Amino acid sequence: MTDTTIRSVVDLPAKVEPAIVVGAGAAGLAVAHALMNAGVPTAILEKESRLAEPWHRRHKQLHLNTHRDLSSLPGLP
Repeated sequence: MTDTTIRSVVDLPAKVEPAIVVGAGAAGLAVAHALMNAGVPTAILEKESRLAEPWHRRHKQLHLNTHRDLSSLPGLP
């Protein structure tokens, strides 16, 4: 007998492909955090020696006047 059961796409197991995020600036780190929270294996590629290096070079004396909760990166204190 032929199976005529209709299943929702949501019920089918999905294959999760790994992701590569290019750039570890604020946007790249936020995207990588969201992907990892969604269960996606994620690698971050950054050409500089530390995270968000262009931001550090461009804004050496920057001090924010907002609460840390409003300006921190996702997943970081």
